[in-house]
Amino acid sequence: MTLRIALRRAALTLGLAAMAGCSAISSIQSASTPLGTYELSPLPAVSDGTRRGRHHLEVAMPTATGALTSDRIVIKPTPLELQTLPDARWVNDAAAHFQLLLVRSLANSGRFSLVTSAGSGPSPDYVLMTDLQAFQAEVVGDKVRVVIRSTMTVLRDSDGAIVASRSFSSYVPVADTSAELVVGAFDAAMTRQLTEMVDWLADTRGL
Repeated sequence: MTLRIALRRAALTLGLAAMAGCSAISSIQSASTPLGTYELSPLPAVSDGTRRGRHHLEVAMPTATGALTSDRIVIKPTPLELQTLPDARWVNDAAAHFQLLLVRSLANSGRFSLVTSAGSGPSPDYVLMTDLQAFQAEVVGDKVRVVIRSTMTVLRDSDGAIVASRSFSSYVPVADTSAELVVGAFDAAMTRQLTEMVDWLADTRGL
């Protein structure tokens, strides 16, 4: 075993040991221990004169498993185990945060006539459904990575017909399990995925 791998494994062991008593979602931090609150970045606004679409797109609340309906930052030390970072949380629960990032990024792109979240605007022309399958850090061997996986489906509101569907995956390596580095990797993975999503939706015929 090389010295670099040994040091990396030691760092991972220390990072995960700090979470040893923390179960996946049921773990509750002491009220006396403040949690750092983190918010990811939407894509910035574009003002290059790109022609806007003609239709109103509504972004529904993403579907997600119980682990992703919490505001805690999830990490999987093994494929079957869920824990949370002990000193950090998202500004909203993961699914709601994902939805807000989508709405803001799509609106900022300048490629759509109107983008709203579900129930916050007039009747849409199309509804964007998202299944959020992974939004977590994972320990794989002696390495850590952030993983975001989702599937998007566009429905025509008038009859519920499926217009288009596609899956997206983003992976970003992390040096260790410290909150700052993990959140930074989440931001990079989310930016990559949002860029792919906006480009795909902008190229979807009819939108």
